[in-house]
Amino acid sequence: MAALLLAACGGSSSAKPKTSSSSTGSSSPSSSPSASPSAARKGGTVTFAEGPGQQPTFIFPMVPSAEASAFNIGEFENLLYPPLIWLGKNGGVGIDWADSVARSVTYSDGGRTVTIRLKNWNWSDGQPVSSRDLEFFMNLLEPTKQQYIFYSPGEFPDNVVSYGPKGPKTFVLHLNAAYNRTWFTEDELSQITPIPQHVWDRVSSSGKVGNYDQTRAGAKKVYQYLVAQAKDTRTYTTNPLWKVVDGAWRMESFTTSGRVVFVPNSHYSGTDKAKINKFVELPFTSDTAEFNVLRSGSIDVGYLPTADLAQRRAVEAQGFRLAPLQVFGINYIELNLTNPAVAGILKQLYVRQALQHLVDEQGIIKSVYHGFATPEYGPVPTTPASRYLSPLAHKPPYPFSVAAAKHLLSSHGWKVVPNGTDTCERPGTGPGDCGAGIHRGEPLSLNLLFSAGISTMQSQAEIYKSDASEAGVTINLRSEPFNSVVADVRPCSGSSSCAWELGEYGGWSFSGVPTGDPLFIPGAAANAGGYDNPAVTRDIRASLHSSSLAVFYRYEDTVIRQAPWIWVPDTPLQLTLVKTNLHGVTPQNPFIYIAPQDWYFTH
Repeated sequence: MAALLLAACGGSSSAKPKTSSSSTGSSSPSSSPSASPSAARKGGTVTFAEGPGQQPTFIFPMVPSAEASAFNIGEFENLLYPPLIWLGKNGGVGIDWADSVARSVTYSDGGRTVTIRLKNWNWSDGQPVSSRDLEFFMNLLEPTKQQYIFYSPGEFPDNVVSYGPKGPKTFVLHLNAAYNRTWFTEDELSQITPIPQHVWDRVSSSGKVGNYDQTRAGAKKVYQYLVAQAKDTRTYTTNPLWKVVDGAWRMESFTTSGRVVFVPNSHYSGTDKAKINKFVELPFTSDTAEFNVLRSGSIDVGYLPTADLAQRRAVEAQGFRLAPLQVFGINYIELNLTNPAVAGILKQLYVRQALQHLVDEQGIIKSVYHGFATPEYGPVPTTPASRYLSPLAHKPPYPFSVAAAKHLLSSHGWKVVPNGTDTCERPGTGPGDCGAGIHRGEPLSLNLLFSAGISTMQSQAEIYKSDASEAGVTINLRSEPFNSVVADVRPCSGSSSCAWELGEYGGWSFSGVPTGDPLFIPGAAANAGGYDNPAVTRDIRASLHSSSLAVFYRYEDTVIRQAPWIWVPDTPLQLTLVKTNLHGVTPQNPFIYIAPQDWYFTH
């Protein structure tokens, strides 16, 4: 869930995995062959492949960081509880007002007052979606914000001085300052999801619905109750809480393994009523398993693993068309600066620079992604193209060079042992010493945790391990399911129970403007590694109050030079395969939102 996208973003951006179905910028997304709406066949069932290990795990829209992923939000929650602001339109960035619950957003008082007007939508039980539902969301968020994946200190909701309904369909926020309006609407307001106060405002399953959210203590109890209910996935289709929805769909069945069956919400107020009778999401443990099922003809919307690119023509001959999904996001390996075992090493700029010099992006793009990827050098996506990519981000500040990495380490007190493990020979804080927190004889050995079941990520990790070893940097590899990695790679503030050192779940997808507030500001929910650089924080804060690209580039360039993370190739999320008689799936949403109510068969 950051700025130009979500998804847990500076307001709304989120963790995204890098699947082996990744492809790239060199390939443009293909659109569905034009089909006349009159040719649409009403009804039918669409089967949809979930990513490896990416089954839904959380239904309550106020997502804690341990449960957050772009897939949990965009491919599950949004179908039931659409956000106030729906991001992405016709395959591009920006807002799709047709699918947004908000009718309009206006600014007054020099930009300090934000007025939100809602559409005349109803919940599935006939009650109206009202400004009280927005107030309910805000009341629950305020005392629990530090658990929310989109939270970044000083931003939403900290930048809201007061809020409240101004009529049944109007909600007003008063801000502490004027902000970049594009950023505030797309990144901050997209974090809000209307939730049914008349059903969910309770502290127990046996108690009555009340106005508990009107006090801070009561709001915390309501939130804790709803989170506990959301963690019980076994009851998703029986719990009365989740039966009241305002999205285009409702759940018919749900298994803890991740198989979800949706049917149309007959009381849906949106204009895009479902054209199919049923939408089924299927779970998979690996991309190989998914591809085998797809080849059998049991999937309508799936993906082609990059490792199986040679079979593209054969699959297309089976009645599929290829449509690369280009997400507006970045891919990286995060560094844990709060783990006492490695914090001393990873806090050294020269070490981070050396670790980046050891990433052979061009080699990985060629051998792992078969040319379907682009190199990445900083915190702003290289594709799709945007005005937010600074001139400095067009070339690598720390290009692949084992020699450069060895020189950085040896000049800072390390005994470099190619194909062995480097050790610190000169502890201390002088110009030629290893640096604060590093002891004599300490080995340069790091553990990399990454998502299992994704062949391209496995191959990329193995290449990095091999190249790093040439400079005497030992990278120990361990993989876990995607959802486990997202849960493990979290802020730990030196806790002994938080043992990860390097973590890669894939990357981050933005929502709106690709600001760095959810990623690099201390205390941000997505700043799992605890990165804290006053210059970076200052530049990020400045970018949120200005529409100037020069201000934004200053933030971006500072991050590029400081190398807080290890950047890896930027790839489209997956090579989507769509049955040729299924339409409306493309162009795909760059924020990983799906809208199967717009999909239809022609024969």
